[in-house]
Amino acid sequence: ERSEIRTERMETKEFVKKYAKEIESVKVPSKSQKIFKDECVFSFTNTYTPDGVYLNLKTLMGVSNSFLALDQKRTAKFPLYMLQQWKKQLRPKKESDTTKKMPTKLAVGVEGGFETAESKIMTVKTTSIVAVSPDGKVASIIPYNETTTSIFPETFVKAIDTILSRSDTTEEKSVFDLEEELKVSIYAKDLLQLPATKKISMDHNDWKCEDSGKTKNIWLNLSTGYIGSGRKETGGTNAALKHFESTGEKYPLAVRLGTITPDSADVYSYAENAMVIDPYLDKHLLHWGLDRKKLHQTDATMKQINIEAQYKALETSLITGDEKKQIPAHGVGYQGLVNFGNTCYMNSALQLLFSVKEFKKRYTEPASDVFYRSPYNPTADITTQMCKLGVALSTDKYQKESADHKKLKIAADLPDLADPANEIIPKMLKKSIAGDSYQFASARQQDVQEYILHLFKKISQDARAHPHTPGAKDLSTLFEFASEEKTIDLQSKQVAYKVIPGQNFLTLPIPKIAKMTEHKGDGQPKEKKSKKEDDGMEIIPLSECLKVLKAGSVLDSYTSPATGKKGSALRHTRMRTFPQYLLIQMYRFETVDLRSEGKGYQLRKIRRQVPMPEKLNLDELRSTGLLSGEKALPKKKAAPPKVNETIVGAVTGMGFSRNAAMRAALATGNSDPNAAVMWMLSHSGDADINDPIVPVEEEEDDDNIPPALVNQVTGMGFKAKHAKKALKACNNDVSRAVTWLFSRQGQLDDGDEKKKKKLTPGPNLDSSKYELVGFISHMGDHATSGHYVCHLRRGNQWALFNDNKVTICDKPPFGLGYIYLYARV
Repeated sequence: ERSEIRTERMETKEFVKKYAKEIESVKVPSKSQKIFKDECVFSFTNTYTPDGVYLNLKTLMGVSNSFLALDQKRTAKFPLYMLQQWKKQLRPKKESDTTKKMPTKLAVGVEGGFETAESKIMTVKTTSIVAVSPDGKVASIIPYNETTTSIFPETFVKAIDTILSRSDTTEEKSVFDLEEELKVSIYAKDLLQLPATKKISMDHNDWKCEDSGKTKNIWLNLSTGYIGSGRKETGGTNAALKHFESTGEKYPLAVRLGTITPDSADVYSYAENAMVIDPYLDKHLLHWGLDRKKLHQTDATMKQINIEAQYKALETSLITGDEKKQIPAHGVGYQGLVNFGNTCYMNSALQLLFSVKEFKKRYTEPASDVFYRSPYNPTADITTQMCKLGVALSTDKYQKESADHKKLKIAADLPDLADPANEIIPKMLKKSIAGDSYQFASARQQDVQEYILHLFKKISQDARAHPHTPGAKDLSTLFEFASEEKTIDLQSKQVAYKVIPGQNFLTLPIPKIAKMTEHKGDGQPKEKKSKKEDDGMEIIPLSECLKVLKAGSVLDSYTSPATGKKGSALRHTRMRTFPQYLLIQMYRFETVDLRSEGKGYQLRKIRRQVPMPEKLNLDELRSTGLLSGEKALPKKKAAPPKVNETIVGAVTGMGFSRNAAMRAALATGNSDPNAAVMWMLSHSGDADINDPIVPVEEEEDDDNIPPALVNQVTGMGFKAKHAKKALKACNNDVSRAVTWLFSRQGQLDDGDEKKKKKLTPGPNLDSSKYELVGFISHMGDHATSGHYVCHLRRGNQWALFNDNKVTICDKPPFGLGYIYLYARV
């Protein structure tokens, strides 16, 4: 043993001497630096795999052994890495309390949190310092232990120890510690409170949202006394947030009514975007007439809500995994994804989309080139991370259990224990897709339909921003279709057609079918329930959903372009084009008015089955355009652009024409005479400076861009088509649109020759026949809670993708889907 230690010391000294310059360059990471040490940035190889993960000590990004050569090319051949290799083994036995206890902490696998069978297992971690040659081969490896740390320079040891002390991504997976460390709000001490012109009742039955009437999840703004509903993702209406924004974002603190006790309360700071502590809450509440000492809890706290939801999710996963004898599915196309904290919506969406052959091709074939050309931080690049997932889903390498893990399962008596070396945990992808979206970056459950739309948006933006990326293509267009909106003016009997492009979902209503009746012996009618209704699940034919959709809606305050008077109109929608891949959303959630019961407005799930066919023909939704015998309504006349006459007068007073003065006023946003004069002086030589300003007809704008904004931008000398393009790219922000246009002078017409011809109302000539690819189902009461699973067709059979668990499904629940994906045939 002493001989081995001496050899180890000698080898370490030689290593330090040989790589002295590189070792000296290794710095202690700052608190803000991100360290990706637990998983390869280009694959799902993690520290539990036999070869481990190599952390580049310059970039602080980890790669697997197979990506060392690539990493050398990307990082100017910096040779030093920290290698981590972990292994699961049995924990030494000790007596423990086996009594099941309700958790008190929102965490899994920690004291006071949810108990797991994995508590029998412990992780042994080995760390080494590695030198890699420029060709990606390991040149030398030195164990990092008590013997060698005394030889490495002190700063280098501090850097390694700091890296090792940081939270591990894989560890965070098994400990869902979702509790936030609350801090005292910086606004609490000097919080401005407006004069108390009203007093809040001490009776909780009197509390309700001032906007919607909701009585649950309502928040009192401590500065203004306004009571508003919470965020939409927690079942609210965003009224409290909107109040904060509409009052100039000056009043940041709000307390959740119903959670206030003498000892605790939920307080949120909109300015700090976090739950906070208000040490002066007693005083702030008393200002509005609330005596905290006399209040008691009437509503669940955010912590209790989350704990309960997590508890149900864990229970559900056990039930779905154990109560039925499901046949596990293995092989290419049957790879599951780990749920690392309310990510079943993301897992289901990704599984569904990667069943599209174009998705597979886009994110697998060019993967090697994408990895090589990926930006400095590949963890934040959506294309890199999508390729990483695409490659993983197209193999079965992550389904091959090691012999050591098989032995561990037997020894620990845990037959369902997952092998951590073979788990796909798409954390980097989640962050890259979320971007700056707080909604999708959070650990909360989300609506899968909203997530798919967000993903399409990110994919489209990425394709436009990086057109030269290998395989670059806007895949969201595969799912796009145009709808044709028909409006029938009931006064003139004339019609108007409008094409709405860029649709991604066909949303179908789920109507309630009138119950059949039969007669008693006395001749009185009585309700006749079907068998399914007795079981609590009514069956609605798809034809009824399509019938309601085709019927359209009535517009009660429609101003007729023909008569100029207000009256009624009928409006319905048909499909102007049929997409290559059709996404159908069943509208399974409805808003119900329960104000008479003191419960305000609530979202309720529609629990009815709509059996969807595996082969679908939507010919009845085909658009027609103007039919024979129909008369088109006249187009609305565009209003002339509004200008500030004071500014126009200032410019014409200098000898310029009225048309030129109007252009100057519009170009400067009707803001200031001096600015308009300066603009006029610099544009006096423009060829069209004295031409009349032609208003943009409303019907000509198929991008839903207000004509007034187009007129404002064209008034600055830009063409209407360029103005529309800029406004669309900048969310109708005129200032940003103008900057966008100036930065792209000479490039504004690029790609116009490839642009699709503008669709006009007319007959849809596309094929309307589809075949079902897969569908996502939701279990729970609300789209932003509960659990999502995905069913996919695999050859001649169906498979259930329940996060990391994939099984063969003999009888898919075709009638209970939320999102359906069809491929055109």
